[in-house]
Amino acid sequence: MKEEALAKYYKDLIHQTPESVKLPAGALAVLDFLTVFINTPLIRVLLRRSFFLVCYAMVSFRKERNYAPLYRLLIGCLLAKSCRSNPKQWWYCMRAAVAFVQARQHHSWATDIDLEDNLIRLGNRGPQPLVGYDVAYVFVGYSLWLFERGEVGTALRMISIAEKADPSWGYPSYLHGWYQLFGSEKESVDYFVRAVHIDWSFLRKMKEDNICREHPQILHEVRRRTLVSK
Repeated sequence: MKEEALAKYYKDLIHQTPESVKLPAGALAVLDFLTVFINTPLIRVLLRRSFFLVCYAMVSFRKERNYAPLYRLLIGCLLAKSCRSNPKQWWYCMRAAVAFVQARQHHSWATDIDLEDNLIRLGNRGPQPLVGYDVAYVFVGYSLWLFERGEVGTALRMISIAEKADPSWGYPSYLHGWYQLFGSEKESVDYFVRAVHIDWSFLRKMKEDNICREHPQILHEVRRRTLVSK
């Protein structure tokens, strides 16, 4: 049951993809030529020098489900000093990397522990500050991978970072509460209530979730506290 539920949460998380960009026809032809030779070190350097081109290449590779060159491009960007000097762009690229890995897992059930660990290590050393939606998305993704492996303590630490990174997004708090259902049920109520206060749709989400339905007393308490506060 937990594996099925986690698969659903992977799907829920992959709700926002990098936006496509519009380029002149001539630029498109040049970029298409460059992406054909993505494995060439010089071409990878040229692509990584332009965040605009990186975004376009990400969309192109994702559309074709051409994951290998996509990962190489993103890892190269995340390691480049020029990208680390711009935290906003760095975390955007990391969010894209996490989303693409999860999309692949969702569609094909293919798991790459080494790639996940590499992204987690990079994120733990990512540029400061740890604020914004992209950062929150990334650490939610990390927490899902770690929870799936049974590393609950580390997963909880990751989801806490996500909550602090974007307090306006209720999903990290909801997921934190869901994790606590496998440990401290009492604490799960506080996180569920926090999520519902941010977005009332999470109350409906709890009612529809199979794991949450196994804990009717938790659902009752969350409903009571949120309705009273309203």
